[in-house]
Amino acid sequence: MITQLGNVTVVVKDLGRSLKFYRDRLGLRLSFYDKQHDWVCFDGGRTSFSLTVPWNKKAKKLVGVRTGVSFQVDDIERTYLGLKRKRVKFTLKPRKERWGGIVANFEDPDGNKFFLLQMPSGFAK
Repeated sequence: MITQLGNVTVVVKDLGRSLKFYRDRLGLRLSFYDKQHDWVCFDGGRTSFSLTVPWNKKAKKLVGVRTGVSFQVDDIERTYLGLKRKRVKFTLKPRKERWGGIVANFEDPDGNKFFLLQMPSGFAK
């Protein structure tokens, strides 16, 4: 039986540049950096978040895509404004969804697309 999600990996062009973006701009805590295998891993709470570079020509198509990955926050407006000050590119300002959550969309330096997500009060985490 699956009990939780273990890791999410996103493919980027430049691992060093992306490491700085996710660590310094988004504020993710670095767990490890395996230079030999082009792998960076961040502490994502109960799930880890990793970056790697394309390992073949086919994998190059995975850079700059809509990932479907969301980063959950307690106060989306405060987080949004803080990230804007750090020059994070947003494609959607915080917006309340019909189901009650609030989302905002942003991109990393390679154009990979992500969500900030504030869950509605009382929603199970």
